[in-house]
Amino acid sequence: MDEAAGPAVVWANWYRFRARERIHHDRVMSVCFLWALGGTGTVRSHGRSFTLDAGAVLRLPWGHDVEYIADDGSPFRLGTVHVVPRYGFDHPVLPVVAHQPGDPLYRSADRSGDPGSPVFTPGSSVIAQRIASLGRYAVERFDDGAADETVLRALGALFLAETVFGAEAVGVAGATGGVGGDGLSGGALPRALETMTTFVTRNLERPLSVADVAAAGDCSVSTAGRLFAAHLGTSVSSWVRGARMREASELLRTSGLRVGEVARAVGFTDQLYFSRVFRNEYGVPPSRYGQGRIRP
Repeated sequence: MDEAAGPAVVWANWYRFRARERIHHDRVMSVCFLWALGGTGTVRSHGRSFTLDAGAVLRLPWGHDVEYIADDGSPFRLGTVHVVPRYGFDHPVLPVVAHQPGDPLYRSADRSGDPGSPVFTPGSSVIAQRIASLGRYAVERFDDGAADETVLRALGALFLAETVFGAEAVGVAGATGGVGGDGLSGGALPRALETMTTFVTRNLERPLSVADVAAAGDCSVSTAGRLFAAHLGTSVSSWVRGARMREASELLRTSGLRVGEVARAVGFTDQLYFSRVFRNEYGVPPSRYGQGRIRP
């Protein structure tokens, strides 16, 4: 290991795609973490195609090519974090990603990484949720303009640590996330569990009982409870509430919706109750969450 260099985050942001929008980069000198905040679309890299919907995480290796193709009806919203695995300690971290032809950073002796393969993690996995949580924090620090050298290097180490753990835990999923003969997806999660979590994220605006979620997975309430506890470390109702809060925080940060509209969009009919739950989760009321951020 190069003791004169260490990982660092060099960029983090949100991006809302237009319907059918395409973006292509021939070569990006970073390890890029992508996670879907909502909607759906396709990401192509290394000759493979990955469908990203709510919660799914894709890690693209150093020096990757990438093409983003947004869905026609429900274009995805993505969070992205770019990490340089080996950034020289004798140079300050420059928050720029080398991705333009002719960029001198392409051949910078201060930045390096190792080639590899894309790693896909379904949104229902604990690992994907943890990477998305780290990603949200990274984006917020960049939005605030407060990401200093210490933070950027600490975040880089955390993201690469999750990469190692994630690769060992879930492996590399197939390009289509196919289901094998054992009934498990490429991310080694039960098919019923992935079906239930997908059902929840696509129906956050409506009331959802544990029985509703279990029925979506074609299993009993007790089986649903065991699956959520064993693979996600939480109860069905707690996971649903967390999914509602994650979507609410995203809407408050990146849309012009009022608090009442956000509450209804994530299944709360009582705005005061929504505000209380949100404040317990994030430490601030929804009316103050995301204040001061630039709007499109």
